[in-house]
Amino acid sequence: MKSYELSQICDLLAIKIPLDKQALIKNIKLSVLEINNNTLIFHMQKTQTLNIDNLLKVNDCFIITDQPLLKRYHRAKERFLFVPNIEVAYAKFIEFYRNQFSIKTVAITGTCGKSTTKEMIKQVLAKNHSVTGTIGSKNSLRFNHEYLMEIDEESEFGIYETAITDPGQILYSAKYFKPTVGVITNIGIDHLSGCKTLDNYILAKGEILTALGPLGTVIINKDDENINKLDFTSYKGKVITYGIKTKADYQATKISYHNKMMCFTVNNQYQVKVPGMGIHNVYNALAAIATLVTLGIDISEAITELSTYQPMKSHFEIYRGINGAVIVDDTWSSNPTSVEAALDTLRLIKGKKVVVIGNISYLGAYALEQAKSIGKMVVENNIDYLITIDNFSRHIANEAIRIGMDKNNIFDCQTTEDLDTVLYHLMKPGVTVLFKTSMFDKKIKKIIERYFVRNKE
Repeated sequence: MKSYELSQICDLLAIKIPLDKQALIKNIKLSVLEINNNTLIFHMQKTQTLNIDNLLKVNDCFIITDQPLLKRYHRAKERFLFVPNIEVAYAKFIEFYRNQFSIKTVAITGTCGKSTTKEMIKQVLAKNHSVTGTIGSKNSLRFNHEYLMEIDEESEFGIYETAITDPGQILYSAKYFKPTVGVITNIGIDHLSGCKTLDNYILAKGEILTALGPLGTVIINKDDENINKLDFTSYKGKVITYGIKTKADYQATKISYHNKMMCFTVNNQYQVKVPGMGIHNVYNALAAIATLVTLGIDISEAITELSTYQPMKSHFEIYRGINGAVIVDDTWSSNPTSVEAALDTLRLIKGKKVVVIGNISYLGAYALEQAKSIGKMVVENNIDYLITIDNFSRHIANEAIRIGMDKNNIFDCQTTEDLDTVLYHLMKPGVTVLFKTSMFDKKIKKIIERYFVRNKE
């Protein structure tokens, strides 16, 4: 972060400090558990207990608070700075801090593909520019402060994912990052426990238009049915489209998979090769290309650099498994849209298909309906064997059986020992096992590690 004299921040927030108090602030934190030298802490997490001895051991550490002091804190009372309302003070600070920098920022949202699209853009830009932004898929609101503080005088671009669990969260994040370019990769089924209905979820994604404002540019997947439910006619900024099926500003044709890369042509002119497998990666690459060009990168440079893109961990990651089988680790996250993409991509791999599928969170009252929809996907994609590991996936299996899947090809594993037994029996040459679960299911991650040979396919 950019360093400030304590007096500068106190002037901003109308805090009185002794005239002779000089300190250089190099870190801004939100937790009293992060006491350190040259640190200013906004006491936002009021349930945390302050260790006053730790505060006294460090130099130039101060706490901004709107709470009264306990008497035992009085021996360090010069370390406390008082404001009428801590939330208002912090909001004023982040507004001030972000306005110090004129970097170009991108906000990427969507049910699927936002992490990959973000990573494609970051990797291309990082070759010749100073780039900050979301790390991996750490995109929840609690990371906003950390990412904001990473912006400094050298930063040229900020590339951020804007995920949601509830309406209003994209607008909240926009206060931190002030995006000038926005991307909507797709809108499927997710986070209905927070948004309650699909219409509300679509509108929550559409908040990115408000976040960008009339001078911004939004880049959208023209093929996506739910994105097209948003009304862009009242948006005063620029709209750029990409797609495969529909005429768009950036349209992919002549799509093929060759030598572990998706190959396609953009606008019948530019030849693109991007590492990875599946049509969804063509969409991600189109979004990345459109964004990079909008940011001022030459399209030929963007395409050349994308050919060396390093795919993210556990995003349809392919390994050699034991007994000559193939393992696909697609466990970073799971929702109905990503399941559909994974099953569709699995078609590109020859041989027998086994799918291990687990729970999908945040579906609320729509969970059973979506389980049935996935059961239909399993049958339509000609999956040979289905392995269930929880109640949600058992509903998937019930629907698959109802519409024609042989129940003898479905294995319900109540324990990891059961799963071990079934996997060992099924894994052999010509068999591909797709693990489609959440990254939070640690027992599945351990099983995957037991069954793959260390070097990737």
